[in-house]
Amino acid sequence: MQCFFIALVAATLARAASEASVRTCEPIKVAMCKNIGYNQTGMPNLARNTLQADADVTLQTFSPLVQYGCSSQLDLFLCTVYVPMCTDKVALPIGPCRGLCESVYERCYPVLDEFGFPWPAELDCSLFPAENNHEHMCMEGPGERSAPVGTVILDAANSGGRKVCQRLIKPNSWVWVRGSARCAQFCDAEVLWESGERGAAEVWLATWAALSFACTLAAVGAQLACGESGGGSGERALVLVALCRCAAAAGWGVRAAAGRAAAGCAKDPAAPARMLLAHDGLANPNCAVVFLLLYYFGLAASVW
Repeated sequence: MQCFFIALVAATLARAASEASVRTCEPIKVAMCKNIGYNQTGMPNLARNTLQADADVTLQTFSPLVQYGCSSQLDLFLCTVYVPMCTDKVALPIGPCRGLCESVYERCYPVLDEFGFPWPAELDCSLFPAENNHEHMCMEGPGERSAPVGTVILDAANSGGRKVCQRLIKPNSWVWVRGSARCAQFCDAEVLWESGERGAAEVWLATWAALSFACTLAAVGAQLACGESGGGSGERALVLVALCRCAAAAGWGVRAAAGRAAAGCAKDPAAPARMLLAHDGLANPNCAVVFLLLYYFGLAASVW
């Protein structure tokens, strides 16, 4: 009987180990990663999140960096870390290769460093395989499509600033600024928008920002008026989220009230009569206020 019991325990443990080696895959639910090139993932991810909802919250904190557009591969890289590819033929999650990480790091870390943010520890490139092979499967990425908008090509000193700007989209919409050693867009230039699309987008954003401001302000007022004294931690968190969303909506309100030129452009130091899209937010107080409201309170609402 004792031998039978030992054999039964051994068989159970062997079966459990066999099941553990097979990774359970599930459809991707994170909106940012639904069209990334694969549709199955598995948890825990490479950042040790056990739920896709937790990974989604973390990915939202990278929204400002994604919107900045420092790397065309940033979306893929973040998704392969926080929502890695999963297949029932491989026991481990398929994350990014080291080359993909280094390419994104080279372009995006200077942006984070400029605002005083460190590179996240879970995105350390040394954690990822050096290459995709039969021992360590990883995703190499398609490579960068172009140089970051407004940045200087390495041979700019030899080719001249004007030649650098000629390599950008709609070159007549850019001018070389010697003081900052980069190409700057004319304030009234249409680079990414067709005629009339920008105005429609501004009206759309302002309308939804006004609705968001009114709804969140009403929610805060109702909670403060009807809530019990003190309130629970969950209720206080909801009030904080609503206040942060309200402040972020106010940022869009400031942008709409000030107008595009007043909120996003600055005078060219070399030609004060010419307005360029601002690169230094401190040169334009309206730009700094809009950025702080949108970035800080938008990020705080996502965290709460």
